[in-house]
Amino acid sequence: MHLFLLTFSMSYCSTMRVTLLQPFIMLIAVCARPLSAQISVIVNVGSSAVLHCDCKPIASSQLSKQSPYIKWRTTNELVFERLGEEHFQGEGYEDRVDVPEDKLRKGNCSLVLKEVKAEDAGVYESYLQVKRSKRSIQTTWKLIQSVELSVHDAPAPVPQQQNDIENKSDKQDTSMTSSSAGLISVPSQILMFTILTNTLLRYT
Repeated sequence: MHLFLLTFSMSYCSTMRVTLLQPFIMLIAVCARPLSAQISVIVNVGSSAVLHCDCKPIASSQLSKQSPYIKWRTTNELVFERLGEEHFQGEGYEDRVDVPEDKLRKGNCSLVLKEVKAEDAGVYESYLQVKRSKRSIQTTWKLIQSVELSVHDAPAPVPQQQNDIENKSDKQDTSMTSSSAGLISVPSQILMFTILTNTLLRYT
């Protein structure tokens, strides 16, 4: 009986100890996890966007030896990846996306997206291939940056024909105003001449 109580007490204390330490364990795990603050980019349809990415802090030792292996993707698809001169552009992004190799070798892994479409809006994430440890030959993908891209409709351009009509209308309004001013001034001068003439004739 005493042995049972002793065993139960030890088990209960261990459970309580784990329960009390659990919040602290979770906090340490969260703090130890590398965080990448999401940034926002807002552009108009048809313009270009640069999704910022800097891998120098992580790939500093790798940059001097070889070009980093970078990958950009959305939640649903692969957008772009580059390793040295070799690169891949995802479906729908052909000839519109790039991470210049010369900049990548310096640690700038920013994605350049040209001719932005409305459907390009969304969250983009960049990943860098790194070794699991300094001596390990195994690699893993490490999240570098998360970017939320918002796309706004560009203001519709005014047709050239409508511009010509508006300019012509403005010129006509200006011409009519000038003509009206001239017509008003002529009778005013005649009237003044007539009044002066009649006044002189009265006193002669």
